[in-house]
Amino acid sequence: MKNRCIKLTYCALALICLMATSCVVTDDLATPNVASPVLVLLDGTEFEANSEVVVLGRFYELDKSGILDQNVGIDSIPVSSLNIRVFINSTREVGSLTTDGSGRALFQQSWAGLGVEDPSSGRQIRLEFAGEHNNTAFRMFHNVRVK
Repeated sequence: MKNRCIKLTYCALALICLMATSCVVTDDLATPNVASPVLVLLDGTEFEANSEVVVLGRFYELDKSGILDQNVGIDSIPVSSLNIRVFINSTREVGSLTTDGSGRALFQQSWAGLGVEDPSSGRQIRLEFAGEHNNTAFRMFHNVRVK
């Protein structure tokens, strides 16, 4: 009986120590969570092995000034003259684009230009569309696949 009480006491003390040291108060996140300054819509995911990869990007700035008015809501304004760089694996740049007056930009590249010398069915590449708007950087990921 005495051994049982001692074991329970040690277990209770260990549990109290664990609970006391498990919570850590932090001031900021290790990496700040910042909302993207633009809405990015990308079209084009599957392409034939003998054709080019063509991805249409549309870039909009969201005007939230009428968010509380049900008749106005959120308005999307095309972002023109926005410089976009396209990467593979975060480091290899495979193209650069500039949006037109309607906020659209067209990315075209061959599979060989994306580093796929022998495109076979099911092969995927992750493209990264990166830019900066209103001094805030953004990055949008998009997968393209061989049909």
